[in-house]
Amino acid sequence: MKRLRVLVCGTNYGRIYRAAIQQAPRAFELVGILARGSTRSLELSKELGVPLYREVESLPGEIDIACAAMGTSGEGVVLRLLEHGIHVLCEHPHGPDFMETAKRTAERHHVCFHVNGHFAGLEAASAFIKHCNLVRRFAAPIFLDAMATDRSLYGALDILRRVTTTFEPAEFLARDHRPPFTLVKASAGGVPATLQLQDSGTEGRMVLKDGDPGYIVDYRLAVGFPHGVLNMLSIVGPVIWNNNLFRSSTKNRRLWTCIYRKPVSSFDLYRQRVKANLMAVRCLVRSACEHFVPPEQNPVHIFEVSRAWSEIIALIHPPTHGAHQQ
Repeated sequence: MKRLRVLVCGTNYGRIYRAAIQQAPRAFELVGILARGSTRSLELSKELGVPLYREVESLPGEIDIACAAMGTSGEGVVLRLLEHGIHVLCEHPHGPDFMETAKRTAERHHVCFHVNGHFAGLEAASAFIKHCNLVRRFAAPIFLDAMATDRSLYGALDILRRVTTTFEPAEFLARDHRPPFTLVKASAGGVPATLQLQDSGTEGRMVLKDGDPGYIVDYRLAVGFPHGVLNMLSIVGPVIWNNNLFRSSTKNRRLWTCIYRKPVSSFDLYRQRVKANLMAVRCLVRSACEHFVPPEQNPVHIFEVSRAWSEIIALIHPPTHGAHQQ
């Protein structure tokens, strides 16, 4: 079987895509890096023995897949990759206008465009989603709670959207800013929701980068049902089911159950993230080969998550008069 030729775009988070491609050498071949030409990207291309490209127009014609991890500044690059007939796996987050444009561009050029929410593919989140969907067969959620950072918000919303039937109608009812957190009261699909979000930076403070120890939380998610609450206490777990005390009348019935619990080191988490990205690449390939659309790549799912992310970010980072908006 011919190996698929893969281009990695971006060398910061792109390093995890590069590691994912190298995990499956029989299926994929890393054929180049697309970046601006920083010292880091020059050194990486030399280390890997692959070309460094600075423009889409200079790419060779035989690239099959691009893993795009360039942030919102790379949206134009993503569109040009699609126009060149390349299937694109695009790292989150992006707003709904870009998502719609990218989807239309992909359809016009007969290629696939997938959005990688990433964190839903980690072990704890996968267990959380699976168990929540099992419980949902018997009762609908009655509340949603999330604690995250503004940088990790999109991933949290992607996970929550996978365990609800819809976010629509979505309403964002109130905002209470108490640095470093902003509390947002909302409604998603008619279900009350509360989001407590840590700002990466506020006026007068240095902006925190990914992985900065100044972040207090990564994720804490909870979905409430009439007969109990499912909790994910971080991106590495544990995942715990708490029975409703007043419905647990059987004497020997456990009041809580650990759904997922596994000691995880920083290296274990890195390996999980590489594995999740490889799964996302394989999913893109399946969609391209079999015209299969997984639920999390359905346009409705993508647009609802993107729209909610965009509106919440605008709510917690409102523009200030006279300030230059980046």
